[in-house]
Formats: sequence, C-alpha cells, structure tokens
Amino acid sequence: MKEKNILELKDGSGFFTLKINKDELEILRNIVNEHFHKIIKMNYPNFNFNTSVNEYHKICDKVEHNKIWSMVSRVLSEEKYNQFLKFELINRLSKIFGNFSISDENNLGYGELVWRLVRPNKKDDVGPIHCDKWFWDLNPNHYVPENCERVKCWISLWCDNKNGLQVYPKSQLKDFNYVSEKRHGYIKPIFDHFHVENFMEKQNCDPGTVIIFNDKLLHGGAVNEGLQTRVSMEFTMFVNNKKFN
Repeated sequence: MKEKNILELKDGSGFFTLKINKDELEILRNIVNEHFHKIIKMNYPNFNFNTSVNEYHKICDKVEHNKIWSMVSRVLSEEKYNQFLKFELINRLSKIFGNFSISDENNLGYGELVWRLVRPNKKDDVGPIHCDKWFWDLNPNHYVPENCERVKCWISLWCDNKNGLQVYPKSQLKDFNYVSEKRHGYIKPIFDHFHVENFMEKQNCDPGTVIIFNDKLLHGGAVNEGLQTRVSMEFTMFVNNKKFN
C-alpha cells in the first residue's frame, strides 16, 4: 500500500469527526437504554428502577458492576445491528470509504456494535491509551477480510463536552513498544503510556459526535469529569484498501 492512504485519513492526523443526525442519535440512545435495562433485569429480576443509562452512577452500588458489564454483554442484538445498517450514518461512511463490513470478533454471526459506560470520576471505567491494532496482532484468530484495512468508529451518546475520547494525532504513522498479558482467556497489550500523555488531545465529544480513526492511532478514554455517566458506542469497519491506493 502507498503511504497516502487510509493511514492518514483527512489531513494526516489519523482521525476525523462527523455528526450523526438528531433522530438517529435518539434512536441509538433508546436502543442502548433498552439494552441497559435488559441486562440489569436479567441479573437482578427483583430490582425495580427507572433510571436511564446516563444516570447509572446513581444506582451502580446496587449491582455488581464488574460482573454484569462484560464486553460481550454490551454487544447489541442482531436485530438492532440490522436496524443500524439502515442509518444515514452508514450511507455517509460508505460514500467516504466505499462498501465496508463490520467486524465480529466474538463470532456472533453478525457485526458487533458495542456500547460502553463510564461513571463520573471513576478511573477504573476508562480504557487505557492503546492502539486497536495491538489487540488484533495479539489475537490473530480474529478474522480480517483480504485486502482490507481496519477503521474504528466511536459515537458519543451521552457526554459532557471533552470528557470523552482523547487521541494522539498522527501517531498512526509511528511505532510504539508494548508488552502483553493474558486476562480472562484474552491476550491484551500493556503499554507504558506516561511518555505519551502530553501528546494526547481531548476531543469535543458532545452527544452525536462521531470520531473515525485508523486502528494504529493511539487513543483512550478521558476520565469522566462530568456530572452524568458517559455512554458511547463503537465498531470496527473493514475497508477495502484498494480504494486508497
């Protein structure tokens, strides 16, 4: 592949942003909120609550947080995935990248749309600084179609301004050393992020913001200093690299 391709995206920063329309934002919020209630009710059938997912921090002491919110439990259903494929956002992404598919790392049989929640001032809820590529390199059993590059899409559903995603611009063109360890049957990268923290830039992540980035870009969640639980959704696109050669 040539260097001026998907690795650079837009102006070479390795990422760019869009805005999802208000109607689709509300649909996604409702879908995630419904899923949130379903998971809690599945684990605590006698727990009566009407709390929205963005107010989760007000009831989190009533549940076993680390137990019920595994990554797989937060993957939306195939029905909701098929509904999402009809969004205008998908059409906009297709105009930029051409036809693409969405990854299925857990072999569920359909593309995985994963939502995340981060409570206010809970550092343990925040994903560490990393490159997505490292996870794929460490877990080669994850399927990648031939002649494809991976591009990540992150969508803010509830977020107080810059309390969302932070990125290191142009880091997709650099190489970083990391080690790995096996946790819960899954090999994960361990990265000494202290020497790059000064290069990280918090992005404006108002609800409806969509951040699209190359999977070699260093990124991570910012500590949520807002007043509500941050909720986002993400997925990985397989994009034909020939479009960018």
